[in-house]
Amino acid sequence: MKTLAALLIATLAAWTNLAAGDFNSGAKGTTGAAFLTMGMGARAVGMSGAYSAVAADASAVSWNPAGLVRAPELSVMFMHSSYLADISFDYLSFTHSNGSSAFGGAVAYMNGGSVEHTDASGNSLGNYQPRDYAGTLSYAADLEALGAEKGAYQAGISGKYISSKIIEKASAFAFDAGISAKTGVGGKVLRLALVAQNLGGGMKFDKESDPLPTTFKAGGALSIAKNWLIAADLVAPRGNAPYLCAGTEHTAYKDDDMRVLLRFGANSLTMGDISGINGISGGLGVVVKNMAVDYAVVPFGDLGIAHRISLTMKFGGARSDAESKYNRYGQRTAKRNADDDRLAYFFR
Repeated sequence: MKTLAALLIATLAAWTNLAAGDFNSGAKGTTGAAFLTMGMGARAVGMSGAYSAVAADASAVSWNPAGLVRAPELSVMFMHSSYLADISFDYLSFTHSNGSSAFGGAVAYMNGGSVEHTDASGNSLGNYQPRDYAGTLSYAADLEALGAEKGAYQAGISGKYISSKIIEKASAFAFDAGISAKTGVGGKVLRLALVAQNLGGGMKFDKESDPLPTTFKAGGALSIAKNWLIAADLVAPRGNAPYLCAGTEHTAYKDDDMRVLLRFGANSLTMGDISGINGISGGLGVVVKNMAVDYAVVPFGDLGIAHRISLTMKFGGARSDAESKYNRYGQRTAKRNADDDRLAYFFR
């Protein structure tokens, strides 16, 4: 608990310093590669991005690489998003974990549709097609080797290559880092997380360079009751003011082979920015044995509605399976806390 308290104090101090730099509302529109801030995976988006402490599947590559350690032995995710106008977004990720360490990777692609190109006088010069790509490789490990209790702390790091094409083309390298910690509150398991994303140089188009959308997050996730998970993230993005996102997931139905989950979230960043309903999200998930299909919807007021659908598959045992009495080598293990199990996405 002393370590967690120190991390919290350091986070609050960092937030105070960030507000004085480019991490405020006065810096809107100053970053490049904005597609990196789009949510990966419909489950996370349905919870409005309150996911840094929840992530324990293949999408942890993009949310918090430390969560890869708690992922199933092998997990694969594919997501397609029908965004506003004719913009689409696709994402593919995977992870492999042995319970002590893990590695993973992801590829993201955004198709910006077709945009008319005009000169300074408004004369048409034809159309151009904005495209964005990112490739990521991640590694994570449990910190038991450093003297911590097994499962109490994990750390992860990701390296990524980013490429964007508007009319000119630009590229950059960046990295993410994250930690995850487990503690207890009122007999329940509480997971905490700290994440830094998109640390690196800028995207240089022609003569100008745009900084990457560097983001810092502090999050928590708690199973407050049977089949009910809540989570929240405090987020400081470069190019905007710090904001809070919160989400919940309720298991509406469960039997030995199937679960149906309902999700809702709210995000203070976009609330009130545009007319109409915005700043909230919702979603639905269906898990059948080792496969999950998730859907999320995000209204953007008068601009329209964005939809995401993702398919996740796992192979091998879930790392936080409370009912498992044996590890992957057939050795008997202690039964895990059932509240921690509710943070896991899959079950046997």
